[in-house]
Amino acid sequence: MLRISLIALALLSGCQSAEGVRQQHTTQQSEQVAQPIPSPAQMRVDIDVAGRVSTLKHIDIAYVGKQIPRTYSEGKITNSRGYHWWVSKHFALKSDLSEDKVRLYLELLEMSYPHYVELFGMAPANIDKQRIAVVYGSSRERVREAMLDDGFLRGVHKTAGGETMYYNRAGYSFPSHRHHHQRYIVIHETMHAFHMALNGHSTWAPNWITEGMADAIASHTYDSDKKQLRVMVFDRAPMNYQSLGLTQYYENAQPSFEQINDDPQLHRGLNFFIVHFLLSDPLRYQYFKRYLRTLMALNPDSDATLPTANKLLKRTFADWPQLERDFAQFVKSARPSFHIVRGPWEQNGAGYWLRSNDDKNLQRLDITPMDNATHPVLDFPAPEPHPAINPLNKESFAALLSLQPEQRTRGDIGIGLLTKLSKDGLAQRAGLTEKADFTQDQMLQVLLTDGVRLSVIDTTSGTTQEVALTPAMLNSVEQTLQLGLNVRTTSSGLEIELKSAGSTQTVTFTLPDNVLTAINFQHVALLGRNMNHTVTPYLYGHTYKVPELELATANPWYFAGANLAHRAFNTCVAFSAQLPNCMATLATHLAKQIDQSLHGALSTNLQSMLESWQRQLSDDALYSLSGIELALRFDGDAPFISAHNPSQQTAEVKLQSGKAYSLPPGKHKLPLSVTQNQADYTLSWQGLTQTGQITLENQRFDGVYLNARLSKGNSALEISLTGPYSGDTHGKLSVQFLPYQNPAAQPALWEQDISISPYEKKHWQPHLRQSEELKNGVLKVVAVLDVDGEPIKLVESFKL
Repeated sequence: MLRISLIALALLSGCQSAEGVRQQHTTQQSEQVAQPIPSPAQMRVDIDVAGRVSTLKHIDIAYVGKQIPRTYSEGKITNSRGYHWWVSKHFALKSDLSEDKVRLYLELLEMSYPHYVELFGMAPANIDKQRIAVVYGSSRERVREAMLDDGFLRGVHKTAGGETMYYNRAGYSFPSHRHHHQRYIVIHETMHAFHMALNGHSTWAPNWITEGMADAIASHTYDSDKKQLRVMVFDRAPMNYQSLGLTQYYENAQPSFEQINDDPQLHRGLNFFIVHFLLSDPLRYQYFKRYLRTLMALNPDSDATLPTANKLLKRTFADWPQLERDFAQFVKSARPSFHIVRGPWEQNGAGYWLRSNDDKNLQRLDITPMDNATHPVLDFPAPEPHPAINPLNKESFAALLSLQPEQRTRGDIGIGLLTKLSKDGLAQRAGLTEKADFTQDQMLQVLLTDGVRLSVIDTTSGTTQEVALTPAMLNSVEQTLQLGLNVRTTSSGLEIELKSAGSTQTVTFTLPDNVLTAINFQHVALLGRNMNHTVTPYLYGHTYKVPELELATANPWYFAGANLAHRAFNTCVAFSAQLPNCMATLATHLAKQIDQSLHGALSTNLQSMLESWQRQLSDDALYSLSGIELALRFDGDAPFISAHNPSQQTAEVKLQSGKAYSLPPGKHKLPLSVTQNQADYTLSWQGLTQTGQITLENQRFDGVYLNARLSKGNSALEISLTGPYSGDTHGKLSVQFLPYQNPAAQPALWEQDISISPYEKKHWQPHLRQSEELKNGVLKVVAVLDVDGEPIKLVESFKL
């Protein structure tokens, strides 16, 4: 089985990032006073959620030191040298990083949490009492040390930037030198841990779900000033999976959806395309959500996962051949707006800066959004209006230069107006060729050099024109550290208006007519050299704004009544014979989700449609019409019924024991006795009734655990071992005795090669020779196992 790991596009250094000019004040964890671990219910997180954008308003974060919080890695995660624990409402982070970094990552995870829930259509059942465990170390070596402490016999894979382990459902990350990747890796790996928290593991899903969804949601932009995160960004610059996907699509002979599903090899770019394709249409999105639920319920493992996923795809989607044609069209019509020609570019909000200095090469990031694109273009928040930036039209472009004060008088920062792109450069952007000669491209470079002069360089002719900034402009830039470049063409040439605070300087550069007419103000490059300034481009076509919604919703169409749509969809699928043409009617309604002004009417229409269907259908439609879900879950060893009522009406559950529970809208826990083998119930909602049964016997399962029990007198030892959720598990089980004083010549009393299957539980009662002499020492039960590819060591000890 493939590991749930992030394989970087290139080998990552694993070293802790030097913050450089962006370093902030930090507080050492050792100076903190640990507080008692607050329960999730005691902690608050306030986030404005608008589609795929989260804006943080408030978050509680508690430092709890060496106290290990309760997580979904319960009993399988421990403390490590130099690491401390921090908790927020949904996450527990074990880290040796500074407080600033810890807080950033917990903020990012809480902002991501609503989108994790939206993608899977569910939250972990016991999330009100357990948190998701996250480990973020300061280097690859320090993460390896933490993994060894948790029982693993290796660290993160050599080519991985992080890894989430099947055995304990915890994500392990370390910072690369790339700031974007530092955020990306924790969102990605924690998505895997969230996935595993839903039903204990993630191996029921193929690569395009496990890695595709994690890569898609971690494809983000982040504005550190606004504390605003946008996930599932399709069109952006750093770690551009759209470009990677196109390259892999043509390298692999344009594979179909089915071929990608059936391929055990990991192709991140192709998986990224599949997930975005399924989420790009409101009706297709409903099919995908139904598919996820059904596949999770089937719970295939190991060799059964891919064929099960394949068969279910064909059974779930109404017209599979048409879906394949639509997927091919989706990929082939994609054109990335961004291409990093050279340089370690980083993004903050809508601005871009260079991570490191290079006094030799001019670094370049091209932005060339396609006209009339059918895909999302620049699908993250556009920059806010600024006094130094003039209003835009199609015949103008602007950029805001934000200068680092210590570097104000050195380096080059600016933009390029692209006038001609080479054929092989265009082919590389489309994923059709691996190499391209970008020196053949032509542009007008507009550069602020050493903070004192403006240059316009025509790369076609090699001519350079320069002007000095006026004393008033220099004074304004020194005070504000910002300079606006407002560019347009006139009958006289290229006009550039510089603006900073109250100062304005306008310069017109004379250029040949053929150069001026070749300018497309939507096709630009960001340029920089030997500095860490930020350049924020203002493109006329960059129009995305975060909507102001009355209700928070992570639905990508900002539709607050998303549960109505899914209930209607499931009812239509299950009862299509009784509801002719229901899918066509629903598709018409869902298409209106794209228009925000129609959302109120849409909710009303869907509610009326469900009420009409309710009058036509019988009791067996209760679950689909109401959306109510009842499932057996455990809080430790205590079973309960997890009940979710997404409807606006109250339901009632009556148990065979005589207990009755009211289920108003929302989520509920109905306790069950550990002594009963099954729970019969009757569910009533809006005049509809359904009976059901929940079986408790042998349902408690939590992956690989080693348990040993020694009887009084040390005469009998009982060992039990549970198997994994998926895959092959084998190794060696041994019993050792180590005396306190007289050294043992042969400490191993018993050992055996073992193997165990998924969901299996095995028992051993080894005969211990000379058991009467087992005293004044330590008896150890040791299991060294390969758990579905994860080498681990489990130990149980008894002091005799």
